[in-house]
Amino acid sequence: MDTLAVYLKSTYRQLKMYVWFVLMIILLGRTAELIVTSLTDSSGISRLSEANMLIILLPLIAIVLPLSYYRRIVHLGASRAQYFRGLHGVYAVWAATVALLNSLWILLQMHVFHNYSGTVDLVDAFHWNDFGFTGSFLYQTAFYLMAMALLSMLASGYSNPVGWLLSALILAAIPLGTAIPSLRVHVVSFFRTLLFNDSLLLGVSFNLLLYLLFAAGGWLFTRVRVH
Repeated sequence: MDTLAVYLKSTYRQLKMYVWFVLMIILLGRTAELIVTSLTDSSGISRLSEANMLIILLPLIAIVLPLSYYRRIVHLGASRAQYFRGLHGVYAVWAATVALLNSLWILLQMHVFHNYSGTVDLVDAFHWNDFGFTGSFLYQTAFYLMAMALLSMLASGYSNPVGWLLSALILAAIPLGTAIPSLRVHVVSFFRTLLFNDSLLLGVSFNLLLYLLFAAGGWLFTRVRVH
């Protein structure tokens, strides 16, 4: 736990500019929205939940840390294995924190603030709240962790030809898969299993399986990194 706390503190120092920038953007955006809705008859306009906007932090963290934190921590004497374990520990904490805030916020909007109408919330859109508070938290954490591991793997392989090829293949997979009718059904089925799974156990397990796959890929890139 002490080691994880050290990693969290040092990575926050690396990320604090991005974290505060995102928070300021959310605050300014909501302030502008409040002014507009108070001066015009647009109170029923749809808007993204405030807590959902915090999700923007996760891809930033997953990309920035492999690109900038690696050299700093390795030059201080940490091994690649220590860096990698610490990195994914930090990912887990951030993913769980954002998942918890999202799960709490939707309850506050519905039962305390009573301003849920006109709000688009990903927890509701993906039906994660059908599993209750704990289920929603677990599904979100698994999905966020998987997505961060994917982005981290691609960022870790930025200087590796295999990494460039893998990034190109992943970027091309979705548009090609949706453009070809015979593949479209498989793409839809994949995302339905990933995001809209009717079974909490299967949904969380599938996301964690992908997380382990992407984490393994990230480790393969990390172990051969020289800068």
